[in-house]
Amino acid sequence: MWIAFIGLYKILRRLWHEPAFRALIIVEGLMIGGGMVFYHFVEGWSWLDSAYFCVVTVATVGYGDFSPATPYGRLFTIFYIILGVIMLGIFIQLAGKTAYESLQERAQRQQADKSVKDLGKDSKPDNP
Repeated sequence: MWIAFIGLYKILRRLWHEPAFRALIIVEGLMIGGGMVFYHFVEGWSWLDSAYFCVVTVATVGYGDFSPATPYGRLFTIFYIILGVIMLGIFIQLAGKTAYESLQERAQRQQADKSVKDLGKDSKPDNP
C-alpha cells in the first residue's frame, strides 16, 4: 500500500513542475470558487453546501443529495458539469503523460546502468 502512495506522491511532485498542471489547479480553484458563489446566491445554499456540491459535481461523483431547484441553477449546472468533465479529462491526460514519461526515464536509466555493467565485464582481462 505504501508503494502506491509513494508512486502517487512522485507523480504529483513531478506534475507540480508542469506549468499546465499548475494552471489547471488555478482554473479548478476558480471554477469551484465561482460555483460556490453562484449556488450560494442563486440557490440559497450555505457556503459549505455550495462547496460540497461543486466538488462532488466537478469530481463527477454526483451523490444526488443536492440538486439545483431554479432554472438558472439547472442551466448553470449543465455547463458546470461539462466544464468539470473537460477539466477531469485534462488532468487525467497530464497525469498519464507524466507517469509514462517517468516510466520511460526509469527504463532508460536501467538500460544505461546495464550498459555500464556490461562494459565493465568486457574490459576485465581474462585469467587463464
